[in-house]
Amino acid sequence: MNRRRLVISVVLVGLLAFVYFSTRGPTPPTPNPPGTFSFAVLGDAPYYAWEELQHQIVLDELELNDLSVVIHIGDIFWRPCTDEFYRRSLGWYNGLRHPVVLTPGDNEWTDCWEPGSGAFAPLERLARLREIFYANPTRSLGGAPLALETQGADERFGEFVENARWQHAGLVFGTVHLVGSWNGLEDFEGRTNEDGEAVIERTAAAEAWMRETFAAARSTDATAVVLAFHANPGFEEPADDSYRRTYEPFIEALEEEAEAFAGPVLLVHGDDHEYTVDHPLIRRASGRPLENLTRMQVPGSPQVGWVRVTVTPGAAEPFAFESSVVPRWKYW
Repeated sequence: MNRRRLVISVVLVGLLAFVYFSTRGPTPPTPNPPGTFSFAVLGDAPYYAWEELQHQIVLDELELNDLSVVIHIGDIFWRPCTDEFYRRSLGWYNGLRHPVVLTPGDNEWTDCWEPGSGAFAPLERLARLREIFYANPTRSLGGAPLALETQGADERFGEFVENARWQHAGLVFGTVHLVGSWNGLEDFEGRTNEDGEAVIERTAAAEAWMRETFAAARSTDATAVVLAFHANPGFEEPADDSYRRTYEPFIEALEEEAEAFAGPVLLVHGDDHEYTVDHPLIRRASGRPLENLTRMQVPGSPQVGWVRVTVTPGAAEPFAFESSVVPRWKYW
């Protein structure tokens, strides 16, 4: 090897070493400004084996940050829908030092009829999901469990243990079980009347819990409301859109409650995998946008990451957002 090639080789090795060590590990934490707090939202990943490595980087970042809670909006994996995969994800989130609140996604049960997912009966998988993740519905997951109110305490909605509510720094938080795949109405071989009836019951429970969450916010003079669910129900579509209509009467009730509350309302969800912050909901009674309602959709596979929401309680615009996505080439 001549001298020039040797120098070039040394320079290239040095550059590779610099890139490796300078990008190794999680992103350094962001401190919370005085008078604020932060929480994390993530979902729709990991779907593939290589994304599991990137997901570990996300978990390491969450561990380093000062967060009041980690909210997972569902799709904890793609396939298969086995107890083993449920327990693997449960171990990940119980391994975090923060409270973790999970609302289910369609990958966890609705779509489990697909052959690649195990050809399970969706309602059987939902029952198992509840047994594994919501064994104690009055406590969150995570290393520092959070005390939760659960809709399962209401005998009218006793099975809906996954619908939860809590308060922090004058804000009311709630999760409601709404999934993608036409809200569970997607046709599949072996579908029964019970599957269709379950969609109606689950959506009615979601509407009731959402209304109760706004009632709790009003009764406690909460400064803002945060609602988390998995589905993108097509807020930006016309009210008569066929896909959007599968989420009624929840959406119409949400319009009424958000308008009546008047204070800031934040919806966090996933499903479409594109990081989005906007004001998508038009009040059908007036034709005007609900300016007090903000929607944030998390990034998802092939973007593996999370969103930091920093809250200034009592501010007119209390929410600030910072998306953190692991570069696709980064696995350490």
